Amino acid sequence: MARIVDPQRHALCVKPTSTAGLLIDAEDYYRAFFKVALNAKRSIMLSGWQFDRDVELLRGSEAENVGHPTTLLKFLNSLCEQNPELEIWILAWDFHLVLAAERAWMQKLYFHWMTNPRLRFRFDDNHVERGCHHQKFVIIDGQHSFLGGIDLCDHRWDNRAHDAKNPLRMSRGEPHQPFHDIQIYMGGPEIAGCLGELFKCRWERAGGDPMTHDIHQAIHEEHHFRPENLLALPAAEVTISRTDPNASPTGPRPCAEIRLLYVDAIRAAERLVYLETQYFSSHDIAEAFAARMRDTSRGPLEIVMILNMRGETLKEQAAVGLAQAQILGRLRDIARETGHRLGLFYTMPHCSAGEQAEHGTFIHSKIMIVDDRFLTIGSANLTNRSMAVDTELNASVESEQEDDALSLAIRHVRATLLAEHTGGPEIARVNGLVDRLNQIAERGAAGDHTEPCRLRPHPSPTMQESAALLVIDPQALPFDPDESDLPRV
Repeated sequence: MARIVDPQRHALCVKPTSTAGLLIDAEDYYRAFFKVALNAKRSIMLSGWQFDRDVELLRGSEAENVGHPTTLLKFLNSLCEQNPELEIWILAWDFHLVLAAERAWMQKLYFHWMTNPRLRFRFDDNHVERGCHHQKFVIIDGQHSFLGGIDLCDHRWDNRAHDAKNPLRMSRGEPHQPFHDIQIYMGGPEIAGCLGELFKCRWERAGGDPMTHDIHQAIHEEHHFRPENLLALPAAEVTISRTDPNASPTGPRPCAEIRLLYVDAIRAAERLVYLETQYFSSHDIAEAFAARMRDTSRGPLEIVMILNMRGETLKEQAAVGLAQAQILGRLRDIARETGHRLGLFYTMPHCSAGEQAEHGTFIHSKIMIVDDRFLTIGSANLTNRSMAVDTELNASVESEQEDDALSLAIRHVRATLLAEHTGGPEIARVNGLVDRLNQIAERGAAGDHTEPCRLRPHPSPTMQESAALLVIDPQALPFDPDESDLPRV
């Protein structure tokens, strides 16, 4: 079994880890972050697309009698006030004005000027034209690392039940729709040191004062921390990959490690590709799927994609909706021609008897599993910009042989994610997987609730999208740029 990961082609670093696993949805991630940060002794580094000072990290009964504030900024500030040795750095993307209505006002005033001097906040505008900083990672005490798609901000919190109505799922005093996302936890100083160097480089490129803190001096605990509800990945090592159109910290050229990794993993697939993504508009990833399906020397694949039914806003529908519709239509045609099984789905929240959901569960996760032996998770959507002009960060694990402990763990991740999306039991079997999911989705679409069936067939391209594609070339639109000077596939 040939390995997928090539450290020279795909990696910022490949490092050993003492503990690795996935935290599904923000309830579990926020709880884990709170508990690790609560015991931080020297340092907390946070990089994100967005931070909101009043996001509640603990909710309901969990927030009672904890002895600390549970909203983000008050919590972090209290840690500095109580521990004179603790330093905190927060690095946020200096967002475009088009997003101003979606952001809390005067963030720098609150985060930087109204907090302890050892809590430092910076906006990072050191990115290419039309790009953004989209990496979401945390390093605590040089020992604990989190990475994935979840920001510490409003409109992200939910739990795995994804109930249509949940009184705890509130942001800025208003309820928001069910929300699905994933974060990876990694223990050990080697991974933390690699991410710490990346953070330090970005901090100083953004104009921050030089970090004199020794990022490689980890606080070693008597017992390894293991977050609650962690889906363990018993991997000896983790690969960290980037998109960074600026000069990379380790070399003179821009890097497209994530794009190359996705393309090579799809090419290597023998039986199964499972993915969840907020958007799918990348022509390189689409070409990789097309080439694999047209390779007549190899067997057919089961390809499962969990997506959003449509963009959350008109802006998103214009930015990537038509490009996604074009790609999904093309891949459907190729699958029919070649005999591969392609299942495209979105998912609805759990409804009580007599209840009807107004919105689907919003898919914000970015994960791909290949043959239950390779898993990558991170911040990168399957868009042109995530593969080229935004800064992104992914973590990947790969098993050494079929049915080893890691491969079985990856299979369990896939099965439990499918259970979350269907509302039914775990589905581990690969053969006939798409047909089974199609049956569930079609029952749900027909209103048959004799069994749990939250999955729905993805409608794209719709008649309206098909009509628009006759007159509009979505690849010519300016919203999802690609850069031709990055390494090609």
